[in-house]
Amino acid sequence: MSETKNIIPQGPVGYPIIGSLLNLASPQRLDWLQALSDKYGDVAKFRLLKREVYLVNHPDLVRELLVQKVDNYTKRAVAFSIVKKVLGESTFTATGDVWKRKRKLVQPSFHKNRISNLGEIMTDAIEDMLNEWELICDKNETVEVTDAMMRLTLTVVVKALFSTALSKKEVQTVADVFTPLLDETNFRASFPIQILHQLRVKKNTAYQKNIDELNSIIFRIIRERRSSAKKHNDLLQMLMEAEDEETGELLTDEELRDEVMTVFIAGHETTANAMSWLWAILSQQPNFRKKVEEEVDQVLGKRKPTAADFSNLSYTLKVFKETLRLYPPVPILPRAIKEDDTLGKYLIKKGGEVFFSAYLLHRHPDFWENPEVFDPNRFVRETERKQHPFAYLPFGGGPRICLGNSFAMMEAVFIIAMTTQRFRLNLVSDQPIEPLISLTTRPKGGVEVKLERR
Repeated sequence: MSETKNIIPQGPVGYPIIGSLLNLASPQRLDWLQALSDKYGDVAKFRLLKREVYLVNHPDLVRELLVQKVDNYTKRAVAFSIVKKVLGESTFTATGDVWKRKRKLVQPSFHKNRISNLGEIMTDAIEDMLNEWELICDKNETVEVTDAMMRLTLTVVVKALFSTALSKKEVQTVADVFTPLLDETNFRASFPIQILHQLRVKKNTAYQKNIDELNSIIFRIIRERRSSAKKHNDLLQMLMEAEDEETGELLTDEELRDEVMTVFIAGHETTANAMSWLWAILSQQPNFRKKVEEEVDQVLGKRKPTAADFSNLSYTLKVFKETLRLYPPVPILPRAIKEDDTLGKYLIKKGGEVFFSAYLLHRHPDFWENPEVFDPNRFVRETERKQHPFAYLPFGGGPRICLGNSFAMMEAVFIIAMTTQRFRLNLVSDQPIEPLISLTTRPKGGVEVKLERR
């Protein structure tokens, strides 16, 4: 029996010096990556400046690099060094033993039972938004849903982290700095030329100033908590009490800051973007909206949801999961290659990077029937069990799967349910909404709707 011959990945030559940087920085980057996969197979190779990059687009290979060979494919990729400027050495960006220690400490704070205790914080914030929408509806005005969801998810994450520790002025400061901070981080990840980000120009100075303002608020609250005996029902309290079972060691102030900033980022823009896509889809497909309405009416009636209702809002959750399939929060994820390797039958050289894309995997025709069609029934339990576990990665996969996935799921289901109790959201324009791809998947131009009372 003959041995299977290893394959050297192929791909485009690209431009001199910059390679395929312009293609990857383009708004059409996912179309370009899809074309690479179509032409060159499960693993394609291209160059970004001096780095060789491998695009991996098969669930078996993604499982191999995220689970079986996780130590060889690390978060030392260039994009993570850029994000680390904001997040520091958190459970999202750290590597090796540093990550293992932090993950062990932080993970219990995000257990489903603990997240359930934050349900009332979520529902109070959603109710405040909906009360404002009542006034907007009376005036027959429109709502830009992406902005509204950004404000809502920021309010939820601030209260979940800090209870009532932020003054109104500080809450406004957080709201003011967050959008420019995220926009600049997205830009830097798209154009990872470090020297440009180190120049003493206005944009770079403003970027650091925004980080400093958030740091000032976070460290103030940590200092106050350290000097107080009062206990709070929030994520910061859980993180401060997280203790290493073997050493008794706690997270330092700097480590707490890094985890808090990660929750800020991960629990804010990503959920808001996903919710914006969901409202657009339900407006365009009223048959699915009707099923959500029927479930919400049956399970909740007019009352607020509690954590105990989450499992009974199963169709609502399916709709959200299918939205995440079509528009995953983080469309492209990189890993740095530590040593030469054979991934499947493909030869991979050390020193470069591997990219994989949830956006492409979620549309892979070998694993999804009619992948461009919105169909929540893909997440009926029996069907979901048959899915390849690495063909659906809205929160990543393997040991580094996102810690906040339970928080995001409960928050999204509560937003959908409570909004559905009062309103239908109808798109103002029939124009198709295009994805704006950067670190996240955002609706280009926003999602403008008219509110219709139910």
